[in-house]
Amino acid sequence: MIELGLTWKEIILAAFVVGGLYAELKAIRKDIARLEKKQDKYNNLQERTHRLEIWRDEQERY
Repeated sequence: MIELGLTWKEIILAAFVVGGLYAELKAIRKDIARLEKKQDKYNNLQERTHRLEIWRDEQERY
């Protein structure tokens, strides 16, 4: 067996730290997904507004 020089307390502490990091990364991924969705909605709004402006300009010509 390989001796790492770690106590059970250190191993348990490391496991909690890794678990905390995993939870934080999961929360960050969720926030990024939420922000991407908001950005998509904003981009869609910009695209629709641009189309509406083009349509309005065409209507004004006639």
